[in-house]
Amino acid sequence: MLYIAGYGRSGTTLLDIALGQHPAIMGGGEIATLARHVWPNDEYCACGVPVRQCAMWSGIVAQWSKGEAPTLIDDFRRAQERTETILGLGRFLERVRSSPHASRTVKLFEAIAAGSGSTIVVDSSKLPGRASVLAETRGIELAVVHVVRDPRGVAWSLKKGYKRQVDVGLQRELRPKPLLYTALRWMIVNLATERLCRRLGAGRALRIKYEDFVADPEGTLRQILKLVHSRIPEQPLQVAVSPMSPQHQVAGSRHRMQHEIVVRHDERWKETMPRLQRWLVTLACAPLLWRYGYSLRTSAPTGRKA
Repeated sequence: MLYIAGYGRSGTTLLDIALGQHPAIMGGGEIATLARHVWPNDEYCACGVPVRQCAMWSGIVAQWSKGEAPTLIDDFRRAQERTETILGLGRFLERVRSSPHASRTVKLFEAIAAGSGSTIVVDSSKLPGRASVLAETRGIELAVVHVVRDPRGVAWSLKKGYKRQVDVGLQRELRPKPLLYTALRWMIVNLATERLCRRLGAGRALRIKYEDFVADPEGTLRQILKLVHSRIPEQPLQVAVSPMSPQHQVAGSRHRMQHEIVVRHDERWKETMPRLQRWLVTLACAPLLWRYGYSLRTSAPTGRKA
């Protein structure tokens, strides 16, 4: 399986959808949320219907549930809450207690692969703690794609709030996030993902920049597919020249509910984000900005006074 890790508003859902265009790949969206709230609340699948009415996911959950207690979803959610943390204390306790969580995790991904007819499953849950759980789970062959985006663009995007509108992919109200909160979280999540990728090794982990992906979607996808090249047939992807169609992504950005998506640059923050706010985020994230190859300059936006 391919796990997409990183911070929110970094193009992870877009990348999930792009990878899902390959006939051998199932783009599953943020699969971590299936037991947490998607299935219990009957939230929308990217195919446009509530997940319990979706033939794909209803079949997957039915297969997953065979031989399990009626409390499977709640039990699985509680185990996720214990284990999918960055610090990982819950993962240690689960190993000590010989929890069945690992076998249920493998069973879920086997049901997804069988139900979709795919060789590779993409999970774009982003959380590095979850990826660490999967990396330690026997029966799962994991590769991680670490997606990074300029934190100033991330912070500016998260400054916008959205009202709850479930049919367009907004399952809950999204409140604006303070800049420094976003900057700190961006640093923590990306450092944790770096640690995970070092543990996996170069052959099983790859870092890509959102900006590179939108500039050259096909080239970026070819790099990613090298991680799993032995598992899939070669087939060109035409996402750079034709619209993409989301399939059965559960959770993720609201864009997954669109019928067609064209990959485009979104760097409006460079023109609209005030200089002081850009400086605050730049100072807070400077070490990783430099490491990831982003400019530390924060020139005044075109057409605006500093």
